[in-house]
Amino acid sequence: MNVSEVARRLKMNTKELLETLPELGFDIGKRAIKVDDRLVDKIIMAVEEDRKKKRIAKREGKVKEIKLGDKDKDNKKEAGQEVKIGDVIIVNEFAEKLGLPVTKVIAELMKNGIMSTLNERIDFETATIIGEDLDFKIVKASADDELKELSEERDKHLKKILAGEKDDKNLVERPPVVVVMGHVDHGKTKLLDAIRSTNVAEGESGGITQHIGAYQVEDNNKLITFLDTPGHEAFKAMRARGSKIADVAIIIVAADEGFKPQTLEVIDLVQKEKLPFVVAINKIDKEGADVEKVKKDLSEINLIPEDWGGKTVCVPISAKENKNIKELLDTVLLVADLEEFKANPNRDAVGTIIESHVDKGQGPVATALVQSGTLNLGDMFIVGKASGKVKAMKNYKGDDLKTAGPSTPVKILGLKGLPQVGDILEETTDKKKLKAVSKNIQFSSPQSVATVTSNNNQDDDEEEDDLPKLTVVLKTDVLGSQEAILEAFEKFKNPDIELKVIKKGLGNVTDVDIMDAETAKAIVLAYRVNSVPSAKELSRDRNVPILDFDIIYKLLEDIEERLNNLLSPETVRRELGKIKVLAIFKRGKKSMVVGGKVIEGKAETKTKVKVMRGDERMTTGDLTSLQAGKEEVREVVKGQECGLEFTGDTIIEEEDVLEIYEEKVEKRILSK
Repeated sequence: MNVSEVARRLKMNTKELLETLPELGFDIGKRAIKVDDRLVDKIIMAVEEDRKKKRIAKREGKVKEIKLGDKDKDNKKEAGQEVKIGDVIIVNEFAEKLGLPVTKVIAELMKNGIMSTLNERIDFETATIIGEDLDFKIVKASADDELKELSEERDKHLKKILAGEKDDKNLVERPPVVVVMGHVDHGKTKLLDAIRSTNVAEGESGGITQHIGAYQVEDNNKLITFLDTPGHEAFKAMRARGSKIADVAIIIVAADEGFKPQTLEVIDLVQKEKLPFVVAINKIDKEGADVEKVKKDLSEINLIPEDWGGKTVCVPISAKENKNIKELLDTVLLVADLEEFKANPNRDAVGTIIESHVDKGQGPVATALVQSGTLNLGDMFIVGKASGKVKAMKNYKGDDLKTAGPSTPVKILGLKGLPQVGDILEETTDKKKLKAVSKNIQFSSPQSVATVTSNNNQDDDEEEDDLPKLTVVLKTDVLGSQEAILEAFEKFKNPDIELKVIKKGLGNVTDVDIMDAETAKAIVLAYRVNSVPSAKELSRDRNVPILDFDIIYKLLEDIEERLNNLLSPETVRRELGKIKVLAIFKRGKKSMVVGGKVIEGKAETKTKVKVMRGDERMTTGDLTSLQAGKEEVREVVKGQECGLEFTGDTIIEEEDVLEIYEEKVEKRILSK
């Protein structure tokens, strides 16, 4: 196995591994390229055992420190405990995760030269330094970890708000909320186009939906609310949110392609959320369409179609030709009737944020799905860590609304801060609540969300400088896009290179972004946003690249290529065979002619030779020529005797074993 692969498995860089191995009793050489497969497991066990011993020693040392009389530490969690956080965290929340008084954390920040309040936000690097000073190991939470934690908190909060509503006598029937899900390019947006008789896809770059869209349609005098979720793999979090706030799912599968990765993913999501669903088998108009093949795929995962004797409802459709769309809507309404979706329109409004962004002229703007109650013009509300007063509401067509009842998607103006996608909106007249939230508002402008950073991490910087690095300033149109891109960046993690986002924000690229990028030697990624004229001029003057993208997979492909180019070439070693030395014919200063027999594999000219005497490696050199009988040959195989010329240290003796191998320098790519 290649040394680099062993390093990847141990989450180390190659240089670090080669330096560590001699300390653990493994002598493979400082420039080794390949490790014997038999040794790999032993090396991994030894490294992990060494790490465990160091952790225990560290923990014991810290326990001793506590016993010496640091009474303040008695109130916190166990010394050395691992704490997961995201890229940015509020000081107060950080203190809660550590189990410490916020004053203790603020004091530690001050020691490091950082003046902060309890509602200030600090970045991951700063939190790592402060955490270590307080005897904690701070680790980066993955996008999945953060999403899971946030989702669980929001679910609990929403359930608490709506507790007891099932027994409410004021409940009335509400429109079902339907999420349309499926693999990219299987026709989700085309289906909505057919339903609404509009063409939204033309407005999407590359015909790919990259935001959650919310729309309402009427069928049989009944309203249906539709959510359109992106199919590209990068938008996993968006699809998860869509499944959580919906009542019914339409899983769309292309009849000419069948099941794809995101098809299986959305089926898992829907089943996890216990959503009733309908399978829309799309593109039946295309050549190669095979409806029965899709049904067979469904049956193989225990989703037996109705016409096969099961309970899975399948509707063959053609969104392009508007075929069977009415049947699909009727089926959705039938499912809704069976489920009896109800809400109380007379209570304080409750909803979920499905998208948010900053508009240059209007400030923070959010799209919310009202789930219960009625939201009116002038209503006060809290949403996440922001608050606001409804100054204006618009439906998906852009029409002004005065009220928005249950299952209504609505665009809201009047926010005092930018809510996060997935935050719960609560109408309230409680002035104490509003006042408490207003103190904690996180303002966000078209520029970046500000973070407090520490200047005392020189050691970390020196360590990082050993690795090739791609540094990025990221500007996106909405929070959902930013979230999807950062989540996709997680897949590019590699111990031998670093992808570092030093700044992220919403809105157009500004002069400040260019200057920040110049300081950090970064590139600017502009996703579905523009650059102000002065920023464009500054980027040319300062030689700071601005990369514009409208399609997420194009952005990710570009970043992956740049990271691949940063990876140093890899020398790959291929074992060929072994020769046992039977005789020494000629010994010169820098070369030898010896005779031997191939005992394993084969030998080829212009290859490398490792000379082994028992278990000891004596030297290495080159095999420059081979002779079988009286003829010069290019290779000899197992069982053949041969003569060979060896170039290198002339120390070969009879009974030595020559291990023959070849080395090739190959371009490395990120592991998938």
